[in-house]
Amino acid sequence: IEEDLHSPRIDGMSQWAGDAAVIIINSALPTDRKRMTLAHELGHLVLHNQADSETDVEREANEFAAEFLMPEAVISSQLTRLTLGRLSDLKAEWGVSMQALFERAHGLKKATGEDRARFYRQLNSKGWKVHEPGSDTLPPEEPVLAASIGRQLADAGLTHHEIHLLIGAADDAETPFEPTRLRLIS
Repeated sequence: IEEDLHSPRIDGMSQWAGDAAVIIINSALPTDRKRMTLAHELGHLVLHNQADSETDVEREANEFAAEFLMPEAVISSQLTRLTLGRLSDLKAEWGVSMQALFERAHGLKKATGEDRARFYRQLNSKGWKVHEPGSDTLPPEEPVLAASIGRQLADAGLTHHEIHLLIGAADDAETPFEPTRLRLIS
């Protein structure tokens, strides 16, 4: 669920509601931060339960998100000679913030603590800690699984009404289960 949380301090939250996993994400976030936040909250849902101590859960959720979005086997060789320009290029390629990329480099021992401190000083001096350049140009995530499921249900013969009934939505509600219909224009 994307919602304006009316606070720049809250990126997202997750909770189990019975058997259903619910993730709420701050709609005010730029796409790169939304992606990391979604992966982070997914990490909480997959790795933790309410009985877990708070000690390591944030670190574990961050590590999960980092590996999920930037797998070590793929990104490790790209995290060398990290300048702001290089990080900007990687941001465009990977769809995550420069900060997430640098933290991944640091976590993979590709950057030292001194490198990390210097990076954050540079970020702060340019006023990029909260809003990095390039964040506005990353396209928003477009879910494809729900539309694929909707298409398969329609192909199986279910009507619009039956699909909406199945997912618990009103007939006139807009849902991600609506398959995009392409038409040939000649």
